[in-house]
Order: sequence, then structure tokens, then C-alpha cells
Amino acid sequence: MEALVWFRSDLRLQDNPALRNAFEQAKNVHAVFIFSNNQLKKHNEANVKIDFLKSNLFLLEEKLDKLNVPLTIIDSDGFDNDASLIEQFIEKKNIKKVFWNNQFGEDEAIRDKLVKILLDKKNIDYETYNDQIIYEPGFLKTGQGLPYSVFTPFKRKWIENFEMDFLDIEYRYEARNNLDYSSNVRDFDFNYKKTHQVNMELWPAGEDEAETRLLRFLNEKAIDYSKNRNDPILDGTSRISPYLALGIISSKKCILEALKINNFEFNSGHIGVTKWIDEIVWREFYKNIMFSFPKVSKGQPFQDYSKTILWRYNEDEFNAWKEGKTGFPIVDAAMRQLLNEGWMHNRLRMVVAMFFTKNMLHDWRLGEAYFMQNLIDGDFASNNGGWQWSSSTGTDAAPYFRIFNPITQSTNFDKEGTFIKKYVPELKDLDKSVIHNPSIEHRKYCKYPEPILDLKESRLRAIDAFKTAKS
Repeated sequence: MEALVWFRSDLRLQDNPALRNAFEQAKNVHAVFIFSNNQLKKHNEANVKIDFLKSNLFLLEEKLDKLNVPLTIIDSDGFDNDASLIEQFIEKKNIKKVFWNNQFGEDEAIRDKLVKILLDKKNIDYETYNDQIIYEPGFLKTGQGLPYSVFTPFKRKWIENFEMDFLDIEYRYEARNNLDYSSNVRDFDFNYKKTHQVNMELWPAGEDEAETRLLRFLNEKAIDYSKNRNDPILDGTSRISPYLALGIISSKKCILEALKINNFEFNSGHIGVTKWIDEIVWREFYKNIMFSFPKVSKGQPFQDYSKTILWRYNEDEFNAWKEGKTGFPIVDAAMRQLLNEGWMHNRLRMVVAMFFTKNMLHDWRLGEAYFMQNLIDGDFASNNGGWQWSSSTGTDAAPYFRIFNPITQSTNFDKEGTFIKKYVPELKDLDKSVIHNPSIEHRKYCKYPEPILDLKESRLRAIDAFKTAKS
């Protein structure tokens, strides 16, 4: 049988249910990846993430080639065109069955529905899988039969239903029959122009690198994760989020390896390990939110009342935030880290998002889009969930009156000012006693801008805006 594996956000061999089942059922296996600059642009995918995507496609092609599975990149105008492209490929290669792993989002759901209709009409079998989450989307429900909208009870139910059989992901691939054509990955015109300034040596591509990075974190840093995860200069996090975003490593693999060093316990053992597993479960929580409440993937807030919030817009402030020139050192350091690394420490993502939506009172959708346009680990569900949490418009959100003070956050989590000095070098000569909120004289000396707003006044303005929307 001729089988087709349609790769999407799952650029790996290990724990890839679509690829595994194709190998178990077919002697000849083809692989495709649909590439569309229009799709990428529509979803605000970052230039650096596309760069990373290309590199990982090259390495995936090498792994598949050893198994005699050619990988074909297909150029697409956009989501509406994908079904016809799949149709053309299966006719050309006489495909009898198609395998793929599901994605989350309204555009992807509509596209997949069109593909299924087309395959049904042609009597072509297909099988789909959920490789990004443990449970079928929407499976975990409250006692009232409703989707969860609060993380803690979701996690409790997630653990209650967990079975170790879920982590049976080992599979040994054996080469298929050698087909008479080869991959086009190296010759494909991605029409890509590098515009980012990220040093890609920070993010080596490939499935092997992802696993190495995971195991290094678990063996060397996970025990202290709960203690160190909020300090941006310690590099106490795993930094595997770019690999999770493109499916270069699976969440099941992460959970399995974490449980191995924690006696297969979720609620006891090393608090650092259990806290890190929580972060993996958060990703599943936000994907379930996107599935159960499609409005959040359509630019709508989860909390309906927040539709009436009167957001401000000031282009000068917006540009100052984007460029890391707000006059608040920790905010500016975080935004410059984003531009230089394509990544931002998670604590700082909350700090800058709350500063943007509360102190600046700018629409969370603007910040959400800007992050996606610059993050190498941009994940639609997690990014949306994080921004809506910070702006108090989402599920399980911070109360609207909870507003991080960036100066307090800075003194708490960058006590020595080391992180600030790394990314805002004009302040490198300042003492830790003044670096978090330099005086006018220090700012003039360092040529560092004045604050773009008053924290106290902006806080009261935000509370008033949210109160008005709620009334």
C-alpha cells in the first residue's frame, strides 16, 4: 500500500503517531510538508521561526531519507488551497491512505474538514492523531460536563485520568521500500529573506538537539527549577519551547523523561520536577481552551465583558515598548532579549504583557501579534493564553486589579541587575541600588530615556477602565 504522511507541527520521528502508524500499515511511505508564506504571514509567524523551520525540515529530510521516505515540500497559496494540493499529490502517487497529526486553530480545523470531505469523496482512507496533547481535545470535563476554564482543577483531572501506557512511545523504524524519486527539500524555493537579528547558534536545529537539551535540563537544572525559574539571568529553564512549538520533540517525551527522575510521581518527589511538568500541562490546557472555545482563536477575549474595555493607543508608546525604550529597565531588557534571542524568559513575558495591557492600557491583541512576529517558540494557543491571562481577559486570568509593578519585579527577580546590564548595556555602570529605577541624573549620564508613563497614575487608569467595562 502507498501511504502518505502529512507533516505539520510534528517535525520528528520519535513519538510521531501519524508516521508510526503509516510505517505499521504500509510498505511504501511518502511524506509531504505544505509550505505557505501566506499562511505564515496570516498567523504572524516570526521570521526567526521560519528560519528555524527551514533548518529543521532539512534535518527531518535526512532522517526520512535513511528510511527511504522522500519528503516533498509543496508550495501553497494558503489554507483554502491545501485540500486541492493534497488531492493532486495522492492522484500522482496513487496514495491509498493518508496520515496526519492534528493542529489547533480555526483555520486549521476548517482546512482539515475540507481535506476529509475530499478524501471521503475519493474513497481514500485517512487516520488522524493528537500528538500535541495527552487526551482527546475536550475529553477532560468538569463535574457539570463543561470544559475546564481554570488550570488547577484541569490539572487535577489530568493527573487522575493519566495512565503510564500513554507514555509507550518507543518505536523502531525499519526502512521502507526504496521509491523511485527523491526529496525536493534542498531545491525548494522558500522565498525566504532573513530579517531577524537572532544568533541561530542559540537554537541548533534537529530532534537530536531537542532531546539532548531536554536531558541536560532534567539532569542538571530541574531539581532547582522551582527555585530558579523566575530569575532571568540564571538560565534555569529548559529552553526547549522552540522545539515543542514545531513538534521537534513531543510533550509525552518531556513528561516521560521528567517522571523517570521523579520515581514516576506527579505530586511528590522533587518540587522542581513537578513544577516543570506543570508547565507542560499548561500547554495542553491552553490547547483545550482553543478547542473548546473557538472564539479565542478568532481574536476574541474569553471574558465577554472585556470586549467593551476602552483600550488606548499611542504609537510613540507602542514603539518605545517594541524597541525596549520605555524607561523601565526590566521591561526594556526583556524586550531587547526578545529581539536578540527570539525568546523571552517566562516571568518577563508576564511582566511586559501586564505593563503593556494595564499600565499602557493597549489592546492585548497588539502585543500578542508582536510576540508571534518575533518569537522563535511562538505557539498560538500558549501565546494567546498568556496574553489573555496577563490582560485579565482570558481563562483563569489574573484579577484586573492585579498589576505587576515592573520596578518591584525587577528588584525581586534581578536583584543584582545582572540581566538588565546584559540587555541594556547603557546602564551597565550603575549600582544595583539604582539600576532598577535610575534617577534623572543617572538617566542623563547613561543616555537612557525617561519613563513613558507614571506607574501609579497608569495603574489607577487601568482599574477604572476595567471597572467601567464590568459595570
